[in-house]
Amino acid sequence: MSRPVDLMAIGYHLLTPVGLYVVAALRIGIGLVLVLAASASRTPNTLRILSAMILVEGMATAFVGVDRARAMLDWWTTQGSVFNRLPYCVAIAIGGFVTYVVAARRRAA
Repeated sequence: MSRPVDLMAIGYHLLTPVGLYVVAALRIGIGLVLVLAASASRTPNTLRILSAMILVEGMATAFVGVDRARAMLDWWTTQGSVFNRLPYCVAIAIGGFVTYVVAARRRAA
């Protein structure tokens, strides 16, 4: 079972210039895939907005720098356990939303 401590360990492991660029490229790639899938989705404008947010987040990640990223992660780890579990809830909500909007519609029999 995954725990917030495991997520923090992954975050600290990626605190290198190359690691930050890999995370930035991954976020930009996910954003581009969602932009391309938006036109065929149930809610194209909402998915475009979400993908634009992910793209901006990916571009910002590339410019944050290791020291600033470490300071942000250090701050995050000092927060309470409810706050540290928040990324899991956000990921589940976003994943469920994306799954719903890109899933094929059922046809009436």
